[in-house]
Amino acid sequence: MNPHFPLALLLATAAASHPTRAANLPPEVSEVLSQALAVPAARIVPLGWAPHMPEGCVLRQAVLGSAVTGSGRLPVKLYGQGCMGWGWVHFEVWAPTAFTTRPVRAGERLQPALAVEDREIRSGHVGIMPPPGALAARDLPRGSVLQASDVAGATTTSGEAVKVIVTTGSLAIELQGRAIACGVGRTCALLPSGRHVEGHWEDGHLLVDVP
Repeated sequence: MNPHFPLALLLATAAASHPTRAANLPPEVSEVLSQALAVPAARIVPLGWAPHMPEGCVLRQAVLGSAVTGSGRLPVKLYGQGCMGWGWVHFEVWAPTAFTTRPVRAGERLQPALAVEDREIRSGHVGIMPPPGALAARDLPRGSVLQASDVAGATTTSGEAVKVIVTTGSLAIELQGRAIACGVGRTCALLPSGRHVEGHWEDGHLLVDVP
């Protein structure tokens, strides 16, 4: 078994089609999109930007109200000095994607039957990079994009809504976050603020201890 399975897959990534056009975004909008990105190892390719702000209003801050889990078109709140507006941003999300190169039986090791290529990620269809030695949870046909439910023992999918309990001292705050991948043996989530946190599962929620 190769202990560096994810890295080995990435190094063997096959060439795939890529977006050929891109739009320029204000840095404030690019930053908020990057902070909201809940797909591991992904990148955002902006395709269109349509702002609606009062004349003379200079953009100083952008706010996005949801996590980015795939390609799409989202509204962005825009704020200036004593003024505000909104805009629509259209974008694609691309990420290394693991898929089967041949049929795989339930209980079989996934590593020998997988390849990785850069693919566009559709919202709600985020694949995963399995840990070394991972086994198939069910029979998979050739060409299947690997999902969390395809891996034995997997519990969440990147972008899936999860309950996060943040504790600091005697204070506990409950938040709704999004599960994100952050490495083998680790459990992480993206909070509504855009902050990435790491914790452990306890009674169906992610417990995060902040010193």
